[in-house]
Amino acid sequence: MTTPAKADKPVLELVRSARYWRWVLATMLLRLPPIMAPMAFVVMSMEHSGGPALGGLLVGAAVLPGVVAGPLCGRLLDRIGTEKWTPRVLVLGAGARLLLPVAFVQDAPEWALLGCVLIGTVITSGVSGATRTLLNKTVPKHLIGPALSLDSIAVEFVVITAPFTVALCALADPIYALVAMGVATLGGAVLLHPRTMGPAPVDTTTHEDGPTGGPSPAGVEEPAVGHSAVSASAGLWRNGKFVFWVLVTLAFGHLLGTAEVGVLPRVALDGGDTTDAAILTGLLGAASAVAGFAYAWYSNRIRTSFVRQAVILMILMIASSLAIALVDGYIGLAIAFVALGVWTAPLNTVMNEAPGHIVPESRMTEAFSTLVAAQSIGFAMAGGLLAIVSVEHMLLIGSVTAVLTLALAPTLLTERTQARTTPVEPAKEYSR
Repeated sequence: MTTPAKADKPVLELVRSARYWRWVLATMLLRLPPIMAPMAFVVMSMEHSGGPALGGLLVGAAVLPGVVAGPLCGRLLDRIGTEKWTPRVLVLGAGARLLLPVAFVQDAPEWALLGCVLIGTVITSGVSGATRTLLNKTVPKHLIGPALSLDSIAVEFVVITAPFTVALCALADPIYALVAMGVATLGGAVLLHPRTMGPAPVDTTTHEDGPTGGPSPAGVEEPAVGHSAVSASAGLWRNGKFVFWVLVTLAFGHLLGTAEVGVLPRVALDGGDTTDAAILTGLLGAASAVAGFAYAWYSNRIRTSFVRQAVILMILMIASSLAIALVDGYIGLAIAFVALGVWTAPLNTVMNEAPGHIVPESRMTEAFSTLVAAQSIGFAMAGGLLAIVSVEHMLLIGSVTAVLTLALAPTLLTERTQARTTPVEPAKEYSR
């Protein structure tokens, strides 16, 4: 006889886990530097050279190389040991980031400043995927979904906190914002060290039903033999399901980027100003945080597969994005932004949990680093479109990637595609 999983109160289980809260604090600290960077670099540039041009150059060096290097560094971490080497990589990255304020103080040439930013960016580019991999060793498997939902709330908190951190540091001297970025990276390294995290949890929870005894656990698609899991020796891109989740993540970034990048020019069309845009962005974040908490509480009771959840949530995000483009009046815009926020955290949770069930542990960091890069590309697409088309067209085009993903889904998810792209290997039992 097996004991049914007690998943009625997953949030309470997580609240009692000191190991999980160390992971949350570490990921919050590690997210601060990239979110602080655009504002911090521009402010420092204006202080140092009298204009924003150098800051823009440093922002580019802090974003674009990471998109390319992320999957490669993630694969390297998989090979040398994610748990052991992630803190070491972060210490190196913190060193590079702390060299930047020293370089500014010493009036170093631009190439030296760029070098500090590039080195820090490339070294830490696989860390986002690594922290998601480490979550699997931080909480039991049945708490991964709720943990990711709560993490979505933490993301919103960091997004709100980062610009205020830069502004507070700049009151004394902009150089302190750069120092804070390095210190935050070092703090993340300390918190993720195996000795700090403590022993990994033992998941003693079992299910009455599962791949060998009935229906699959909530939300988990039971893998067919040789058709679902990516072989450790096969390329991730040869698996249709993984490609599907990459496209979902790309579409998610494009949809969210369209709303966040286009909010100010959109309210300007109706005669609004910066304050109106800030309120709409805040409404989106607040709605996402509330939805994230609700999803964390109820996710283990959902009996719909991850793919179906993703399809439904993307359709709802498409509708909300189109509403932002087409509605008239500020009240209608506010409702559309709240609606978009409601679907944001649940889809973010699903697309960060589902790939963990089809990717072997030996490729996990590479896979999640690839997903982080895809989301960044999607977000950047929104900004790029705003630079070349009108805001009305940019808002309408924001849904195109999501529509294409839904159109390709049947091809990517069919058994025939999986059989053609994935080597046969024994089925494994996956639990929520």
